[in-house]
Amino acid sequence: MVTILEVARKAKVSITTVSRVLNNSSHKVNKRTREQVLKTVKELDYRPNALAKSLLKKCSMTIGVIIPDISNPYYAEIVRGIQDAADRAGYSVLIQNSDLKAERIIQSVYELREKHADGVIFAGGVFHENNLISAMKNLSSRAVVIGRFEGDLPAVRIDNEYAAFIAVQHLVELGHSKIAFVNGATDSSTMADRLQGFMNALVHFNCPLRKEFVVMGALTLSGGYAQVKSLLKKKQRPSAIIMANDQMAFGAVKAIKEAKLLIPEDVAVVGFDNVPLCSYFEPSITSIEIPRYNLGQAAMELLIELIAGNAPKEKIRWFRVDIIKRQSTVPGFGIREKISLLENDIVSGREILKTVTIPKPVH
Repeated sequence: MVTILEVARKAKVSITTVSRVLNNSSHKVNKRTREQVLKTVKELDYRPNALAKSLLKKCSMTIGVIIPDISNPYYAEIVRGIQDAADRAGYSVLIQNSDLKAERIIQSVYELREKHADGVIFAGGVFHENNLISAMKNLSSRAVVIGRFEGDLPAVRIDNEYAAFIAVQHLVELGHSKIAFVNGATDSSTMADRLQGFMNALVHFNCPLRKEFVVMGALTLSGGYAQVKSLLKKKQRPSAIIMANDQMAFGAVKAIKEAKLLIPEDVAVVGFDNVPLCSYFEPSITSIEIPRYNLGQAAMELLIELIAGNAPKEKIRWFRVDIIKRQSTVPGFGIREKISLLENDIVSGREILKTVTIPKPVH
């Protein structure tokens, strides 16, 4: 690695002069000398030592993001929102994958502290433990949570209870009463809230709550597949299933198809998150839309305020959710639109024919 001393020697100036040029110091540097230094920096491909610079300025311009599952597309859009906001503010982003394990979250916090990260964003799956609070130390005043956290940290959130409620409401409006819920681990506040919203909705709409219809599985394709396969073997199978995320919903569709059942005629499926694949899956998946990009962007903006030492205007910032209805719950979804397009094509075809002169047949 090229050092600042090598740059100074080749440019035939002092180390102080090189430093002043690179840091745009208020000390005046001769225009010709400045150009010579910049030319030498480019020739030698010199890069300042980021760690030394951060120690000097007491900030690294780096933030950490701890996510539960790096393979889940849900978090990709959140990280994109964080990254775009970080880029605008000049911050770099370090991503840590926790696999929903408390010990890995704590280890990630220690690693971010060792790297002198200026702040941290917990993108879901945070466990409230004394060990985590202890590990945070100086980062505790510069941390933001995406989701609910039992501690006193600023957060950007959606109302997961309401989200599960409207999922049930949609199914009830379609005539369903035997509704199952395949949830993730309820030691996650997000999953606990979704389960509570599901149960509240059943009570509100006078639907029976069957204990065997509420199961827990891994928030993965295989987790959703395994739990739905098991549900379909019961004497009374559900007529509709709400899955805790879209990954599980994709697995659910596979299990239902393997059982030679129709979606949604035999079993309707609702997912959570509304990842892009929902629109392209067969059948397309009805899902609760969560504004993932906006959550990530808002979390980063909130963290920047904290790093600057400013008290946030809102300790908790709420975002709206909605349900996007597709083929997995609505029979014949899209058929009306196709018929309408076909009718338009027929009408336009007739209009074209009116302008065409058809020659008489020659005998």
